[in-house]
Amino acid sequence: MLHFYEGQIRKFLTQFIRILSNFSVETGRGTDGAINLRAVPVVYGDPTRQVANIIRNNSENALQYTPKIACFVRELNYDRERMQNPYHVEKQHLRERNFNETTNQYDNQLGAGYTVEKVMPSPFRLEVSADIWSSNTDQKLQILEQILYLFNPDFEIQKSDNYIDWTSLSYVELTGIQFSSRTIPVGADTEIDIATLTFSMPIWLSPPVKVKKLGVVQKIIMSVYDDDGGITKGLIDGSLISRSFITPNNFGLLVTGSQLRLLGTTGVNVKSGGDGFYTGARDPGLADPFETFGPPVNWKTLLDQYGKVTNDTSQIRLRQPNGNEVVGTIATTSLDDTILMFNIDSDTIPANTLTAVKKIINPLTFAPDSPANGDRYLIIDQIGDSTATVQSDTWGTLVASTGDIIEYSTPQSKFIKVFDASDPDSTQHYVTNQNTGIQYRFNGTEWVKSYEGVYIAGNWTIVLDGGYVANDDASGQDATTP
Repeated sequence: MLHFYEGQIRKFLTQFIRILSNFSVETGRGTDGAINLRAVPVVYGDPTRQVANIIRNNSENALQYTPKIACFVRELNYDRERMQNPYHVEKQHLRERNFNETTNQYDNQLGAGYTVEKVMPSPFRLEVSADIWSSNTDQKLQILEQILYLFNPDFEIQKSDNYIDWTSLSYVELTGIQFSSRTIPVGADTEIDIATLTFSMPIWLSPPVKVKKLGVVQKIIMSVYDDDGGITKGLIDGSLISRSFITPNNFGLLVTGSQLRLLGTTGVNVKSGGDGFYTGARDPGLADPFETFGPPVNWKTLLDQYGKVTNDTSQIRLRQPNGNEVVGTIATTSLDDTILMFNIDSDTIPANTLTAVKKIINPLTFAPDSPANGDRYLIIDQIGDSTATVQSDTWGTLVASTGDIIEYSTPQSKFIKVFDASDPDSTQHYVTNQNTGIQYRFNGTEWVKSYEGVYIAGNWTIVLDGGYVANDDASGQDATTP
């Protein structure tokens, strides 16, 4: 067995000695009439010849000084009446506050999580005596009067401030008083009178605990049975399966190209297209108008709670509005701890439902030069009017609205509208901008980036060590759902 020592009995004795400390006795009055007080020292010493010799300063000629209090252990016995199930193991799940290494202070974010396993402690009863040394009866009465009123019937103590350690609580009970050590008739062999107080403390002795890092349940199936008690139909059509997403610290995720950034919960103002996803920029020639997301968040704040990233193996899964997932591997970079590199799996990108467009244009400022048959453009402003009477050199009498896709037809020698954004069908449409390589999705109202942008809490999943578990995470260590 490995050696361990926490000083548990010593801690209880220390608390007991503190109870008897800081008392004093009157020794008369000074020249100014003020009462003179003398502190009563407290020492720990077993009633042995060696201890007595030390108290006499190793001299037979030294006089003992008074007053003072000497404490010592009389007995330590197993308390069978308080015995609990000795084979019981208690498990507690704890989370600590995150420690900011930059400021060297704890902040308001959640830190690492742990599971603490504790074996049932053993009950003991500690019997302690306190000898009150005095040279006269008045000294003795002064000390006793200050001590005895505290025990009505007992005095509660606590050996530590650990809030998960219930064994730290105990009490000191006064069980006996021997008023004097002198016999009748009083002899002349000593001038010191000793009053003995006997105390009892019920204590617990605990073995070492086992501490493990918390795992995280990724997904939960709440029910797998239909109304008839069957299981097959409910699993096939998915009507009985519900998924619960848990986001520690309520982080959002910003996906821009091949980079991933965490978004804090303060100062976040995410523009949404009505489905909880960021709509992206209306003007393809400008950067996305991201609002304030607060200061950059170090990825270590999240990842240290669950494990480490295995470069090019660990994954990010981005849940799309239609329920599908875009998947890619991730890797850390030494250049910036607030960024994860993202390498998307092209097989998970939604397939285009529409032929790719050559560019995204503003028809009021852009004029195609010698368009070829089949050239397509996605427009961000209106062309013509409802009467189709407006004639332009570039578009003729074409009538199109924002979000429409137009195509040049050589046989007709003009542009025609091939996608009407005002009257789309129920299909989820995707199209790629050949000029930038960015894929866009039509959300029923406008075109947005298909997978780039902001993912709110619960719409993204990180899978560490390459382990993905479709249902419950049995190990609790491989997969996490931030």
